Amino acid sequence: MIPNFDHGSNFGFVGTMSGMKGLTKRWKAPKASDPRLDLVGRILESRGFEGKHARETFLNPTMLELEKPSELPGAVEAAQLLVDAVRAKKKILIFGDYDADGITASAVLFHMIAAASGREGPAVYIPDRFDEGYGIRPEAIEKFAKQGIDLVITVDCGITAVEAAHKATELGLSLIITDHHTFRKDEEFPTCAAIVHPALKGEPKTLYAGVGVAYQVAWAFAEIWSDSATVNEKFRDVLLNMLPITAIGTIADMVPLKKSNRIIAKWGLQMLPTIDHVGLQSIMKEIKTPKSALDAAHVSFGIAPLINAAGRMSHAAIALDLLTHLDGKLADGAAAELAELNKRRQKTQRDIQAEALQMIEENNLDDPSNRCLVLHQEKWARGVVGICAGQLVNQLSRPVIMLASDGDNYVGSARSIPGYSILEGLHECESLLLTYGGHAAAAGLTLHRNKFEEFVHAITAHANEAISEDQLVPSVKIDSIADLSEITIEAACSIAKIGPFGIGNPTPRVQIKGAKIVDCNAMGQNGGHLSIRLSQSGSSIRCVWWNQGEMVDRLPRGGLINLVATVTINEYRGHRSSQLKIEDIQLPSG
Repeated sequence: MIPNFDHGSNFGFVGTMSGMKGLTKRWKAPKASDPRLDLVGRILESRGFEGKHARETFLNPTMLELEKPSELPGAVEAAQLLVDAVRAKKKILIFGDYDADGITASAVLFHMIAAASGREGPAVYIPDRFDEGYGIRPEAIEKFAKQGIDLVITVDCGITAVEAAHKATELGLSLIITDHHTFRKDEEFPTCAAIVHPALKGEPKTLYAGVGVAYQVAWAFAEIWSDSATVNEKFRDVLLNMLPITAIGTIADMVPLKKSNRIIAKWGLQMLPTIDHVGLQSIMKEIKTPKSALDAAHVSFGIAPLINAAGRMSHAAIALDLLTHLDGKLADGAAAELAELNKRRQKTQRDIQAEALQMIEENNLDDPSNRCLVLHQEKWARGVVGICAGQLVNQLSRPVIMLASDGDNYVGSARSIPGYSILEGLHECESLLLTYGGHAAAAGLTLHRNKFEEFVHAITAHANEAISEDQLVPSVKIDSIADLSEITIEAACSIAKIGPFGIGNPTPRVQIKGAKIVDCNAMGQNGGHLSIRLSQSGSSIRCVWWNQGEMVDRLPRGGLINLVATVTINEYRGHRSSQLKIEDIQLPSG
């Protein structure tokens, strides 16, 4: 049956299908798709998967489709150096980062090298976020050389560490860099034994996280050690056991869940509930993770925050130990400690966000003429300002930079909106900064406090010129128009197969036109949310609209609305049904 998309038409509603506005967002119309296809087929066709074979391949990816290590620039060369060093019984040190990506990347290489050496595993060094900051520095290289380290391999950092590489050469220490971050503006690379980076030879096939890069190096290591593309059973077990850990770091670092990243995330999530890893089992037990049917949200809002909490509130070594060698009661104790640190992080985050919002309101900083917000407060927790900035971006739809005090300097994080590269903005302010680095959407920076006002003026001027007024209104991209009759439990289950959802593979959004309001009630604490039942041509469905309780009086029974929503599965007392989670609503004009 071909769906009827003309319910209510657009008569009486503001806008056209090429550009509509709802109550809270701009609507981006879906690309044209074949109306003869079912809902999932239309969603996938609008995302560029044309033809039945392309759609079926996307929905059912296999591990055989995972890109080989030889396709990642530098991976084979780095793996050969590691194999040679392990066989020669050289002292190896893994230099990681203090976030979930860097910690999981460190764990992946640790377990592979430990399996090969038959010993406890190599040394792993995670810098202290507060005392040392991000990345590998010459002082660290000097320390490792004094400790008799022969080879250092970085994970999730190092691509800009030119000075550290010079120091390693000077001291006769071999350095391998594996990273995925943006190159230096002058495109100078560290001079070292090997560099592994997805973009080293041009546009990468997959924009791996640091852990994805590390996993490819570990895979190449296993092949070289086994002298075969078919690795031996011991290494096969390590690679399979590390896949869920790689999925955690990949999802946590918010890289695009496309191509190999999606394969890693999809299969890693499937394997996670039964993983043979005591540390992860302890974490999942601590936060009561379901024993089956995990999705990316269980990582993003469950597992990853615990791992990240260590580096944000204390030292990442707690999380690293849990993923490398703790077991039994020690593992359970470490997981409980991470949970407690995460609770502290949540409270700290709430306090900082409340302060920041008050600061914005009192100083009228969210005026449309101010298209980048720069906030600082002496006592803000440096390990938490990044996630606070991200939350404010979601609320205010403009780039946010949040800074805390560090002696004579301000140190902090920046987050941005789609269409504006915060890293490019920082490039333009380079003369005012002591250090900076990151991606288009997120970056870290340090500046002397006497440069603050000048920096605020410069970055705001750049953002004001680059960001249009329309960009200050959040947008929602529609994948397909649908009838209510199509929103079945079967459709909801099929849509779930498009996941895991995240950056680059967002949860599909459908537009329903001309739906009738059967009832609308506020729900939740203080009536903060809405429960709405809609009908259309004999079909009806329950919808929820989070954080929009104040809209209840604008949605009278019998009224017609257009809406954009995601299709979800509601489970209650063993019964499963489809449900719409509303993103925005359009009311009739006049």
